[in-house]
Amino acid sequence: MLGIRGRRRKQAERLASARPRTKMPAAFPSLDPSGRTAALFAGDAVSDSLYFGRLQASVAEVIDAADLLPHYELAAVAVLEGQERPGEEPSIRRHLRAEGIRPAEHRGTLLVDAGSLERMSSVGLFGGGDEVYFSSEWNEEFEPFPGRISADAVNFAEGTPLGLEEWMADTQCLLVLGDGVALNYATTSAELHQKLSARYPASRR
Repeated sequence: MLGIRGRRRKQAERLASARPRTKMPAAFPSLDPSGRTAALFAGDAVSDSLYFGRLQASVAEVIDAADLLPHYELAAVAVLEGQERPGEEPSIRRHLRAEGIRPAEHRGTLLVDAGSLERMSSVGLFGGGDEVYFSSEWNEEFEPFPGRISADAVNFAEGTPLGLEEWMADTQCLLVLGDGVALNYATTSAELHQKLSARYPASRR
């Protein structure tokens, strides 16, 4: 027969085995065929989603459509017609001034509101090779994602750059667009994802 200590030890082992085990979040997001990345953040009890794809469209077409954009306070143009840090390029700044567009600028990224972005598109400033980020709040020190998102640099049909989902959550970024031979997009909105994929066909390039 077991002594008092032995019985207590057995009882503790049974209680421990009955406790539910906590499932740790995966180190990397999981990808399903619909173009949805689901990931659990450390210490979070719920999952966030990122929707993405690659379409036969351009940044200018999406901006001009208007109904395909989220409600945003800030549009950050990190690359303009292939030119990184466009805010530091004198010819671009002269062109903007000539069109009456006076954006804010942070480390070469052009920061504009909705009206200025529409004006930039209407005068033909988005000619391809553009990267634009849309945020729900104005931030004069907005830093774009530290990696290229244009369609010539990465293929969002195969997945998004590592860390993009977490970066978008941290910066309140609702939508990213990068074009070239096609249009890469990533958004936190399922509704916006559905609108974009319904409006434009998927790119095979």
